[in-house]
Amino acid sequence: EGPAPLSLVLGATALAAAAAATDAPSEKKTEKSLIDKLRLPVYVGLWYFFNVQYNIQNKVLLKCFSATWAVSWFQLASGIPIAMLMWGSGLVKVPSVTKDDLLKLAPVGFAFSLGQVATVASLGAVAVSFTHVVKALEPAVNAIASALILGQVFHPMVYASLLPVFAGVAMASSSELSFTMFGFATAMLSNFAFVARNVLATKLGGVGDMGEDKTTRKTNQLAVLTFVATAVLTPIALLLPGGLLSVPAAWQAANAAGVSSMKLLKLIGLSGVYFFMYQLSSFWVLSQVPPITHSVLNTLKRVVIIIVSILVFRTPVTAMGAAGTATAIGGVLLYSLTKAHYSKKGK
Repeated sequence: EGPAPLSLVLGATALAAAAAATDAPSEKKTEKSLIDKLRLPVYVGLWYFFNVQYNIQNKVLLKCFSATWAVSWFQLASGIPIAMLMWGSGLVKVPSVTKDDLLKLAPVGFAFSLGQVATVASLGAVAVSFTHVVKALEPAVNAIASALILGQVFHPMVYASLLPVFAGVAMASSSELSFTMFGFATAMLSNFAFVARNVLATKLGGVGDMGEDKTTRKTNQLAVLTFVATAVLTPIALLLPGGLLSVPAAWQAANAAGVSSMKLLKLIGLSGVYFFMYQLSSFWVLSQVPPITHSVLNTLKRVVIIIVSILVFRTPVTAMGAAGTATAIGGVLLYSLTKAHYSKKGK
């Protein structure tokens, strides 16, 4: 059901590695080289590609494999061998972190793993397109969390611009054919978790020596966070139903339903690679642009995922659902631009 051929995935991964390797600082940069000019579009292209593929592979996997917590754990843990490969090959400088640094990052790792688990649960429960409509509420959650935790209060018009997002999600929810309260609640929980991860990561930005240039720092931040998040999630994934201990039963059930072990291995492996690579390319984009541009690109990325998933999975869409989705996505763009406008005025 629509996954990319392996050769294309390997090509994109190699391109991602090459893009990262070109970020070593050069003393003779008097003007932007061609590589510098191409870096952002390449990063954005990789981010969209890996994210769309992740959402498709993940849904295909969850349709035939019931151990949801285990899937979340596999996808988080798959970043570890990729990070080890990047460090071992010399593509990325090995970060310097102490035991204390890792303990400080534990809350960030917990938020990261919770966000991942909640997203996977929602994608398993409802249509991919609907999960992403609800996840469009993340900027609203971010605005509230920034005010409460970081003390950042925005202009009233910024908060007013969030109203279309709430209205759009309400319209889409009321007419969503695959709607379940569980699917909606887990998508919302992922919003809170990822916002907590971002806010906490902002507060702990200087933890450890992550490298000299921006891309290396962002790559190492994600890699170290992946180790911490996997460690935090492991005991939970062992204890809960649908976790690692449920894998043999879920595997047998998938085999009995006609899904081969080879196909399951491929789905789990690829969804894990896509997961880490889309997070990584998102961090790379953030190393090149201000957060507001990243936010707009993220909104447009959701539009791509919603359209592609509707086409791939032939998701039925009502007129009210389509109008709600458009209103919510338009609202996020309006919010991003309003926030940028008033933050410039404030300066």
